[in-house]
Amino acid sequence: LTMVVTPVMVVAAGGSLFGIPTAAVGEVAKVPAGAIRRLKSAEGFVLRGVTVPLVRLAKRLGLPESAVAAEVTVLVLRLDGEPVGLVVDRIVERLDAVLKPLTGVLAGLRGYAGTTELGDGRLVPVINLRELL
Repeated sequence: LTMVVTPVMVVAAGGSLFGIPTAAVGEVAKVPAGAIRRLKSAEGFVLRGVTVPLVRLAKRLGLPESAVAAEVTVLVLRLDGEPVGLVVDRIVERLDAVLKPLTGVLAGLRGYAGTTELGDGRLVPVINLRELL
């Protein structure tokens, strides 16, 4: 059995919980819905003079999206030096998680680094951001 302890941010999206490795999170921003612009089939917003493309976690995972809100919670990620905004419904908590790899039929599932267990016994899949985005 292989396990890794990694700091994660537990977020809610599409009615489910997911873990996001905090090493990739540069900052958390509350973005007014009016500041989000559509660019052809993509979305983005301007943060301190830099255009940040947006990815909605629920949509990317094929989950139901939440109702339109006055502002959205965005995790500003740094992938290969470029900012990417990941829209989530809310941030639940931050924790040092024991990351267990996916096994069996789930081992080949792309987009997930493994799972962790919350204190209340719920299992939370941890996102592999490079594969997902």
